[in-house]
Amino acid sequence: MTISKKNRQIASYQGDQTVKRIVKLSALGILALAACLQHFVLTLPQPKAGLPNPTDGLVVPTGGQARIQEGLMLLHNRTAQRMLITGVGQSVSKKALIRQLNLSAAQLAMFHCCVDIEKTAMDTKGNAHAARMWAETNKFSTIRLVTANYHLARADLELKRLMPGHTIKSWPVIPPDLQLNGWYLHWPTVRLLAKEYAKYLLARVWL
Repeated sequence: MTISKKNRQIASYQGDQTVKRIVKLSALGILALAACLQHFVLTLPQPKAGLPNPTDGLVVPTGGQARIQEGLMLLHNRTAQRMLITGVGQSVSKKALIRQLNLSAAQLAMFHCCVDIEKTAMDTKGNAHAARMWAETNKFSTIRLVTANYHLARADLELKRLMPGHTIKSWPVIPPDLQLNGWYLHWPTVRLLAKEYAKYLLARVWL
């Protein structure tokens, strides 16, 4: 066997081993990410029984009618003085929002007297900035964040980062269309949770 042929065989063997190592590491990486996502899903906060202790205000980022309805329920039960709905579209008026929500008479009265809407926030960081300005304007020191349970970890992180002098409490809401049982078999749910988990990880490293 010539030296050049032997060298080619060695190079080919080393190349095969490198490919195998890359495949193994990739598989391990995918399994690790899947395990982390599963842990994220299993530890999502669940709705709490009863009513929470009162706070000065409620902050509800837009993203689902269930969040607003839950916030109005808390407001109606006097667990806060006022509620902020942040991230409402620029073209959405308070009257239009009321029509969309199909509120009861009691909810409507509460909406007119004690609900503020904010239209500039485009994302969760924007929601946090709006919440800080609203809390400072109203001289609120305690805030309860009302949002979907899969969004709560990231939203809570952003609020606490921007409002270190305030007390931030949370209230998880489970959207009616969120399928957590067998979530890994339901592609829209997998996509939603994976996207939110990735955003949460990025928020943790301040990106």
